[in-house]
Amino acid sequence: MLVYERLYHGSLDKLLFGRSDGRFMDWSKRLKVALGAARGLAFLHDEGPFQATYNEFSTLNIQIDKGFTAKLSGYGCVGFNTEEISNAPMSAANLSVETLEKGLLTPKRNVWSFGVMLLELITGRKNLDPNYSKEEHNIFSRSRPFLTDDSHLCLIMDSRIKGRFPTKAARIVADIILKCLRKDPSERPTMRDVVEALARVQEIMVPCRYPLQEPFFVLELGGSSVPSGPCARCVATLLNEMKRRGSDCRFGVVTMIWNGGSSCV
Repeated sequence: MLVYERLYHGSLDKLLFGRSDGRFMDWSKRLKVALGAARGLAFLHDEGPFQATYNEFSTLNIQIDKGFTAKLSGYGCVGFNTEEISNAPMSAANLSVETLEKGLLTPKRNVWSFGVMLLELITGRKNLDPNYSKEEHNIFSRSRPFLTDDSHLCLIMDSRIKGRFPTKAARIVADIILKCLRKDPSERPTMRDVVEALARVQEIMVPCRYPLQEPFFVLELGGSSVPSGPCARCVATLLNEMKRRGSDCRFGVVTMIWNGGSSCV
């Protein structure tokens, strides 16, 4: 019998998707969790007594203590073998392309799964969540256009973060996700590369001369949230008019200029 330490916050899955308020998970805490999980996978892949990979890695495998240090659990590891085929039933939500198509178990499949987990962490959305429509089911397919565009990246960020994150750090995290989710396993980074990249992100702080402000309210746009001020009323009016005319605006992007008063131009 294997006995685990009972950690204060439980699994990341419960903390991220099981709480409606999300008050414990600001940007810095999410980044700390991601870095801790990456270090755990890097140890299993390259630094342990033998090389091992997860059968299936997800938010359920990350346990969070009171200080938001991540510890990996539910190992279900297998020895590293590029030809090994797994017959065990596994969810497709976090499995890589080569695992789904060929059943190959390599460290790079865990890199893919980590990329999915990191995307879930910054968006607050669970991959392949049946509560969303078919078009929004696959979180990576839906998020890819936003991950590659600096001006639209904020549209997929979890609204519970309330816009409180350094834009430069978010850009680097988005790049890490895109690299981890490359279709060709040989083009994905190692977990040691991911650890080094996330460690650099953790050093990026929001300048004190730009204090973070609470948004007036949050505008829901296509399943994502946009922290907004007075101009949100104008955006909402525009979206309602688009819907009235039968336009599909769930993934629309509206660019407006606020003139400093109470209206947009």
